[in-house]
Amino acid sequence: MFFTFIVLMLVFLIDGNYGQSVEQTQQPQSIFQGDSIYLECTSTAAYFFWYVQYPGQAPEMLLSSVLKEENKGFLAEHKRSGTYFHLKKDKAELQDSGVYFCGVSDTVTKGWSPPVT
Repeated sequence: MFFTFIVLMLVFLIDGNYGQSVEQTQQPQSIFQGDSIYLECTSTAAYFFWYVQYPGQAPEMLLSSVLKEENKGFLAEHKRSGTYFHLKKDKAELQDSGVYFCGVSDTVTKGWSPPVT
């Protein structure tokens, strides 16, 4: 029986400019294709972000508590008071292999506004 192996690495990301910290509570995880993904991120900051770095590529934003809480089958479990922004997906796929980072900020860049829908 052949299994496709998915590796999710978790790293701490600290926004030093504002003195905020963020916690990702799990150790690095290996997840099989078809398994569920659940990665925790907690902080007292106002804004949360999930980034992913796919093999051989630059990091890219996956989810944001400001812009979007769903992308590529990933969903955010978000407590809006700024306590947590967990990342989850029902079934892992091979293309989900990568390094996942949670980041936080107290502010959003001046001049930025969410798109009107």
